[in-house]
Amino acid sequence: MADLQTVLSEAIKLNRNIEQFLKFSTYTDYDDLSGLDIDFTDGEQLLLLDELRRITERLADIQDYISYLTRPVIEESRLSKGTAGKYRTAKGHCYDCTSVIEAFVSDKYHDVPYWAITSVEHNGKDYYLVGHKDIPMKGLRVRVRTQPWPWQ
Repeated sequence: MADLQTVLSEAIKLNRNIEQFLKFSTYTDYDDLSGLDIDFTDGEQLLLLDELRRITERLADIQDYISYLTRPVIEESRLSKGTAGKYRTAKGHCYDCTSVIEAFVSDKYHDVPYWAITSVEHNGKDYYLVGHKDIPMKGLRVRVRTQPWPWQ
């Protein structure tokens, strides 16, 4: 039976192939398939274009997720509330609405605390973790990786 590290290693290998495919498809140059030679009067090619566009967009997302998991953690700290009301790490990484955050959380579904990737929102009074509203932000244990989440 495979373990998580073996699966991660295979995902990293897969990511290299995804990267090559995205380059070949011109997706990395144009953020779509507009670099391809297509006959826009051919209904079959239009079908292929639409479906391959969906595939490349999903593969680009998968590539981002796998890349994120391989980035080293550069800070692990607890959040404190700054003077502007935003939460920050000891080294100054700041979180506000829509920020993606990697936090150490507990819930009723797991027997032990675990690292989770979620986002931060504001309810008019204070910031909270999406999906974990009952966990206070102040003192929350978080990790920061070398680069921000791809969608920040």
